[in-house]
Amino acid sequence: MIERNFDKNNENCIEFLSGERYAVATFTNRKHITRLKKIYAERKDEIKYFRENKDGSICVKFPLKWVKINPGSIPDPNKPKKVLTEEQKEKLIQNLQKYRESKKK
Repeated sequence: MIERNFDKNNENCIEFLSGERYAVATFTNRKHITRLKKIYAERKDEIKYFRENKDGSICVKFPLKWVKINPGSIPDPNKPKKVLTEEQKEKLIQNLQKYRESKKK
């Protein structure tokens, strides 16, 4: 059995050729694997192929128009970073745990 250990393989790659309509991606990153599995379950007809490898990584061919570059908003340099007290941090942790438990049900 192959060990699902991404410490040795951490490559994530999206490739496409100019003029083509599809991109091919390989992911070892859990976040992207989970996201693409969900998309594949909902939109199989739009994805050319989806393969899960023995090591847990995936290879998927999807429409090129799905590839976006989003740098996010520009941070305000005049606004100081939010500093939380230990009590605020603990409350946030508890709220996150409650949320995760409610999602499991």
